[in-house]
Amino acid sequence: MRPPTSATTADPHVRVRDGARALARTVDGEGLARLVSDAIAAEVFPDRLQDAGFRETLDGCVRENVHSVVLLFEGRLTLEDVNPLGALAFADLVAELGIPVSVLERTYWVGVARLWQAWFDLVVASGPGEEDLPALLGEPTTLLFAYVDKVLGVVVQRHDATRRDLLRTREHLRRTVLAEVLDGRAEASDDLDRTLAYRMRAGHLALVVELGTRQRVESEVAAYQEAARATGSVLLQEGARTWVAWLGRPDGYGEAELEALRRVLGAGGARVAVGEPGRGIDGFRRSREQALRAARVQRALDPAVDPLAAVTWYADVRLEALLLADERSARQYVLEELGPLAADEGRCARIRETLLAWLSTGTQAGAAASLGLHENTVRQRIRQAEALLPGVLSQRRTELQVALRLERILGGGAA
Repeated sequence: MRPPTSATTADPHVRVRDGARALARTVDGEGLARLVSDAIAAEVFPDRLQDAGFRETLDGCVRENVHSVVLLFEGRLTLEDVNPLGALAFADLVAELGIPVSVLERTYWVGVARLWQAWFDLVVASGPGEEDLPALLGEPTTLLFAYVDKVLGVVVQRHDATRRDLLRTREHLRRTVLAEVLDGRAEASDDLDRTLAYRMRAGHLALVVELGTRQRVESEVAAYQEAARATGSVLLQEGARTWVAWLGRPDGYGEAELEALRRVLGAGGARVAVGEPGRGIDGFRRSREQALRAARVQRALDPAVDPLAAVTWYADVRLEALLLADERSARQYVLEELGPLAADEGRCARIRETLLAWLSTGTQAGAAASLGLHENTVRQRIRQAEALLPGVLSQRRTELQVALRLERILGGGAA
């Protein structure tokens, strides 16, 4: 998409007059950047709202663009001096993730619409006379479109160049083939195994790894592969810092291999979510889906208090992952089941933690040991829970345990 001809052919040396410069100096640049970035994220990339690395790169790009436009309006920057490093970094990421250039262009026009509306609102609020409008609206608008035209030309070229580089690499071929495997277009075959350098008819275990660079991820995955005595691995980038790794083993996975992997994961520095072992191409797909669901639960956990926040096994959070498929209903269930105990305050949080430990271990002594509390403290908190909750606790053990496990994920009083 391109702006109207009049905008793209605007004089690159256009300058705004004093009134617009003075008004530009009143702009809250950080606040405006957040507004624009939120609009782009919601309208263009709703499926990547949970990808912290992607959002960080988008925010950096938007912050740079908004800052540059404000400086142009203030007369402290010229188009010739614009150096869009953040925009180029975002273009690289978009290309690496296989996002089309048309989506990249739409990113800019959604941002322009939000930025121009904010400027228009600021102009209106300043109470201008009719004779002031050309200086406050006409010239800044022309300059805004000239800026976007220049930056878009650069980032589109960068996106295209990055995509061409990817197309020339084996990695792109592997990514294309993996996409066909995951959406059901490819079936297990010797050719598929050769292309991926991985045996698709073996046993598989998928892990979602959140880490920085590919080099670091590959190093971590090599350690996982060795611990699990896997004979092969394959890696797929899912987000800016999110990767899916499959570990392949001809004989599948027994308890010994999983326990060895568990020890290595617990000692590592990466955040990892693990699916369940599967066999063949269906198991390859299913293990990935499970790992992604576990990762969704993991992102909601507090790493300061929950041991599952660092390494999350799908088998441990299967119930939460299932119920969170309908988050609104899950929140309503928590409120209905816990009532006043769902309140977002310290006393209720301590009672919930103790109650969940009691229900999980089956005894007050077990709860005390797991939490490092005196048994009398556990007993007292269970009595407090009985006073807050309707009915007899022992008759609703399953319902309460489900509600407490969900509240741990949803947090915030489940409101």
